Amino acid sequence: MTDGEKVGLRSPIARAGVGLLLATLTQYRREAIKSILGALLWMVMIIIMPLLTKAAIDEITANGASVRRLYPLVLWFLAAGVLQSVGIGLRRYYGFLYSYRAEADLRNRIFEHVQRLTFGFHDVTSPGQLMARASSDLSQVRLIFAMAPITIANLAMFTLVGIVLVWIDPVLGLASIAMIPVLFVFVTKYSRRVLPLSADLQERHADYSQVVEEAVSGIQVVKAYGQENQEQARLDASAERIKESSLRIAKNAAIFTPILEIVPSAARIMVVWLGGVRLLSGAISFGDFVAFLQYLGVLIMPIRITGWFFANLPRGAVAATRVQNLLETEPDILDASNPLSLPDGPGTIEMRNVSFTYSDGPAVLRDVDVTIPGGESVALVGATGSGKTTLAHLIPRFHDADSGIVSIDGVDVRSLGLDDLRHECAIVFQDTYLFSASIRDNIALGDPDASEESVRAAARLAQAHQFICAMPDSYDTVVGERGHSLSGGQRQRVALARAVLRDPRVLILDDATSSVDAIVEAEIQ
Repeated sequence: MTDGEKVGLRSPIARAGVGLLLATLTQYRREAIKSILGALLWMVMIIIMPLLTKAAIDEITANGASVRRLYPLVLWFLAAGVLQSVGIGLRRYYGFLYSYRAEADLRNRIFEHVQRLTFGFHDVTSPGQLMARASSDLSQVRLIFAMAPITIANLAMFTLVGIVLVWIDPVLGLASIAMIPVLFVFVTKYSRRVLPLSADLQERHADYSQVVEEAVSGIQVVKAYGQENQEQARLDASAERIKESSLRIAKNAAIFTPILEIVPSAARIMVVWLGGVRLLSGAISFGDFVAFLQYLGVLIMPIRITGWFFANLPRGAVAATRVQNLLETEPDILDASNPLSLPDGPGTIEMRNVSFTYSDGPAVLRDVDVTIPGGESVALVGATGSGKTTLAHLIPRFHDADSGIVSIDGVDVRSLGLDDLRHECAIVFQDTYLFSASIRDNIALGDPDASEESVRAAARLAQAHQFICAMPDSYDTVVGERGHSLSGGQRQRVALARAVLRDPRVLILDDATSSVDAIVEAEIQ
């Protein structure tokens, strides 16, 4: 037995995903129920059609048949056709409605949750991996949601058609439904084989997204060092791995899909033979025989659709598991259960016996004692990698110290609410990031409610006002992705204006003027 055969939808690979699918289906149960009811209406009309055909044939072949007695059957045919169309419309409308709503809701939950996760998570998780969760993974989940109502209706159809077939003729009925257990065995075996392959494929898609994200984000470095061919080779290799994983699934599907055709066809051949024997012996009427053939024909498409659903369910379950695992990731920096308020004060920072170690490296800080009186400017000087940035990140709790206490105005930062703490702090990072928006919007990120004059005043303090006004659209100039339309020094001054606008109690500059010329830096000081 292969590894693929040892797992199923109850395995750890899929269990969390199945739970998410069911929970989301329950959340949108009204729309889902309407879609299922539409599918059931469509299904009932399909089941009625062969019975009407049987009644019409029996009426035509009976002694004393008349056209007038067929009129009610014609009306029933018309009504069934109309209701069948209504059922299809309801099933599709509400099915797509709730599946797209569920996808949008999960995407919003992912974005909201990712924003709650801390630096420790984002340090080891690439944006490409996160984008894959919100795109390719959710697309697979949406397909499962969209197909669930029709699959539920199809399963109900198999049950009802089986009952009707046995009611018409027990011998032919049992012979007809014997194919369902056979199909179930093949579907189960296929799901077990494809589940680990689907997990591998979704991971390959995430890797591909990561490669694309890195290549696009680092395009300047790629071009500067003439590495276009190497990056293209990376992308080609990643795409090749996706192709290989897809082909492994396709090979299994190539074996499974014909079974969905062969088994029903074999059942139909058997019914034609056995039904012919029973028809000639007088055990069933000609109408019964035609109804049987119609029912078997009716089951062909639902069998294909249901087979397609179960063929794609492993991939959807794996994708949902990946989404659920992300949503279950807890931030390692938690808000205080009973947060204190920061008292009025100058913003004195104290660190006592502070030590810190990144999870994958040696100790960065060990038993550090620092006091920075409020209102004073203090520069931390040290060799590269000595922990200056790490020390700064402990103040707004981007990381928590392994031991020791970090306090502002005598209050341990871990006892403060995260929102309140970070409102009192502003930081200009070493790697300046600007959004693809106007300069005004980038500065106003420090205080979205700030007035125009406050934004301009902050820009003046950061020595940015002059170069901003010299631009064609002044403060309305859109700076492009990551602010690439500005120079490094200009980006740093806009970021500094953003921090100044907040008017924080604690202002942290992490090598924030490294790209600013000496004269402008002196003016900023």
